[in-house]
Amino acid sequence: MYQRNIKHSRVKNLFKFASLKNRASLTLESSLEFDACFHFEYNKSISSFKAQPVGFRYQYFGKCLPYTPDFWISTIDGKQTFYEVKYSNEVRDPEVNQRFRYKQKSCIELGIDLKLITERQLHKGSLLNNLKLLHRYAGKSKCHAELESIILLVSNMGVVTMRELLNKSKFTQGDLNKYVLTAVSQGLLQFDLGAKPFGLETELTIAYE
Repeated sequence: MYQRNIKHSRVKNLFKFASLKNRASLTLESSLEFDACFHFEYNKSISSFKAQPVGFRYQYFGKCLPYTPDFWISTIDGKQTFYEVKYSNEVRDPEVNQRFRYKQKSCIELGIDLKLITERQLHKGSLLNNLKLLHRYAGKSKCHAELESIILLVSNMGVVTMRELLNKSKFTQGDLNKYVLTAVSQGLLQFDLGAKPFGLETELTIAYE
């Protein structure tokens, strides 16, 4: 086992993801890893996740090679999994696939699963863009009265579109967007994140655990 030390270089741009779930900032080596963080951050079954976790060595045709997974995640039921993030064209390469199977075999011996996520999965539909919107408003708390008035309206109306809420409330569309997304990021309201881009036709309901 070993730990990589990620550093800036002339050929590699690093990304920072501020995670409320982990109460830490994660350093990522690619925009694709950065996008994966949004999915992990807002997946309710995931309790914590780490980028570039402790690596290991695996056997590949007589060679002992080093490998560090892109992510380690832990679920609320205690299950731990490694994840590798790749572009779809990369996984069509036979050697990449073969190396991945050997890495999986070593992981099994370590008692942990290794799974693959492609950019097609990460970028499918409207989910990622909606998650990025939520993240922009995560952690905001200086609008208690406004949130309470919106939550009361949604509670009274049941299922309500943003357009209907805009007509019923006293807020501008920009302010309403801010307050609603803040409420969703705090788990007070909810909408189908994967259905369509957030907008006036988005349907809101009260979030129940």
